[in-house]
Amino acid sequence: MTTKIALFGGSFDPFHLGHFLVARMAWECFSLNRVVFLPCAQSPLKSFQPLAPDAKRLDWLKSGLKGQGWAKVSPWEIDRRGISYSVETARHWKIKNPHAGLYWILGSDQWGQLPRWKNFPDLARLVHFLVFPRPEIPLKKSGVRMSVIPARFDISSTEIRMRLKKGLSIKGLVPCELEGQLKRSRFYR
Repeated sequence: MTTKIALFGGSFDPFHLGHFLVARMAWECFSLNRVVFLPCAQSPLKSFQPLAPDAKRLDWLKSGLKGQGWAKVSPWEIDRRGISYSVETARHWKIKNPHAGLYWILGSDQWGQLPRWKNFPDLARLVHFLVFPRPEIPLKKSGVRMSVIPARFDISSTEIRMRLKKGLSIKGLVPCELEGQLKRSRFYR
């Protein structure tokens, strides 16, 4: 049986229950062996850097995923520094796991942006996309390997940052272990 590894890239600024639930649904529905969370150093399609420092984003991911044997946090993109290109990440993981089936988890907001991603055709040959449908973004099929993660909810890092800035509750939006840490942090004020 082929090992199935899903790569889940993003800013994770901060990590929240939406990220967790999407990854867990993908793991369960597609019989994945492992989901690798890969916080980026710098997204090529965003004009701003993550607000929280790299080390903090990694800590929050590890804390929020503690005890989840199917989930792994990798600092690979952060350690490389500079712009994080998904195609380079997928190539690295394919070299590291040559016999594994590779999957890439993303939201339908990013699915619509795929043609803008660096060397998108190469990436599409390396991975099977697992797409989470976001309520406000219609999901259109294309000619690449893609499956839809059967889940419906809308939690975003942008919303969590806004709530923290306004002093509003984030209870139920982030793992319990992170709620106090995020409230006390100065990164989103």
